[in-house]
Amino acid sequence: MRRAATGIVAGVALALLCLFPASAYPANGLSAIGFGTESVAMGGADVAVARDTAAMNLNPAGITQIPGNALDMYGGIIYPVSVSHRDQLGNDVDVSNRYILLGGGGFTHRLGDGPVTAGIGLFGQGGAGNVYKNVTTPFGTTDELSSLLRIAKITPTVAYRVDEKLSLGVSLQVVYTDISQKVFPETSYFDPDDPQHPFFGTDVEMNGFGFGVKLGVLYKVNDRLSLGGAYTSKMRLPLDGTVVANMSAVGLGKVTYRDSSIDGMALPQEVDVGFAVRPVPPLLVAVKVAWLDWSAALKTSTLHAASPDTPGAPPTLSLPSTMNWRDQYVFAIGIAYDLTEKAILRAGYNYGRNPVPDNTLNPLLSAIAEQHFTFGAGYVFSPKWQVGMSVEYAFNNAVTYHNPELPFGPGAEEENEYIGFQVMLSRRW
Repeated sequence: MRRAATGIVAGVALALLCLFPASAYPANGLSAIGFGTESVAMGGADVAVARDTAAMNLNPAGITQIPGNALDMYGGIIYPVSVSHRDQLGNDVDVSNRYILLGGGGFTHRLGDGPVTAGIGLFGQGGAGNVYKNVTTPFGTTDELSSLLRIAKITPTVAYRVDEKLSLGVSLQVVYTDISQKVFPETSYFDPDDPQHPFFGTDVEMNGFGFGVKLGVLYKVNDRLSLGGAYTSKMRLPLDGTVVANMSAVGLGKVTYRDSSIDGMALPQEVDVGFAVRPVPPLLVAVKVAWLDWSAALKTSTLHAASPDTPGAPPTLSLPSTMNWRDQYVFAIGIAYDLTEKAILRAGYNYGRNPVPDNTLNPLLSAIAEQHFTFGAGYVFSPKWQVGMSVEYAFNNAVTYHNPELPFGPGAEEENEYIGFQVMLSRRW
């Protein structure tokens, strides 16, 4: 039993690592616009559709639409067409992490012939950050500036079909987050004329678990019209680990702070409402409107560091970073057209205003994508097997800003443009 349990834990850990995106990517803030190829291909207009296992992370009530057993696994790759940082120090650098992998999947089971369906899913929820090599610093050095914040979810879910029209669902959201961040780690600067403001480059490695809940409702008015809604609670993203501070300029070398954390990171509470309608039998049109409460989730993050391994080093460090993100309203519209009984085409559009204010934007958390165009297709090979694909394009968005907490001066610029491709394999039995 112990060996089997160990194998299960190792398998889950490996799956989670495979789910993580390796960089920022096209999203609404820190969260992907959709999960699974149908959701993404329809631009995230999914709350009233939600008819595969990805519903556990979209609208948990949707899994009542799945008879018997269902297994979906998807994976994809995202390519940053143009992701760059420019500033008054002469920097004009592109990201070095050019290929981003992500994925997810889920399993659901109808309990006998009754109204209850249960399941569990693993989803690469999102993230943010870029890797910039060879950045000119204000201290006359060339160094690395990078931050990879990665977020994954485990979603145990139960849904109940009240009657032929109404379904309710609840999903526990177990969130795993990790961050790998380097802010000029090979640079250390001390000015004897200004001893109160030294600069010590940092290398951060942290991770942690958070918890929340998602509630969903699906109501089928008739064969042509469905209404859907979902609520997701705010979820703290606690991060604990180590910080290495480069204190070479004061003769201490690189100091490791073993008891370190980052406070103030969270996923927002979210409300999604939408409908799906069939104006003619082959055509499905879906709309979703969402509110993401970023203003209450990301205000100020603070890096705390304690327990240095080097005598004479400062016993604690505290580095605050102002974010003050604003709330985001997302509008998504998608269509699906049944070419035949086995083949379906999909397309969609998603818009969410950039939630990051110009005076708190920084290259390490530049979640500025706003407009997304998507399309895809699905094909049913047999009653047991089907496949889907999706393509997502995040339109180019460039923001010029001045963050007074950063050394890049006025006129700094971040630019984001992505394209992504996903494939999902599904089995029903």
